[in-house]
Amino acid sequence: MNAKYEPSPDFVAKVMQRVHAFESARASAIERLIWSRPIRYALAGGGTVLGILKAAPVF
Repeated sequence: MNAKYEPSPDFVAKVMQRVHAFESARASAIERLIWSRPIRYALAGGGTVLGILKAAPVF
């Protein structure tokens, strides 16, 4: 039992490929749409505009 364990040279690549496949299968289309960059910017911009419009009567 003195032999050292040596993983295959592409061990990390194989594992990461399986992890990526698992994660991409886990996310639904709605989750991918919500977390897309343009949607996030649109929501942030819309919130900013609504906040400004709600604050305008105060001044």
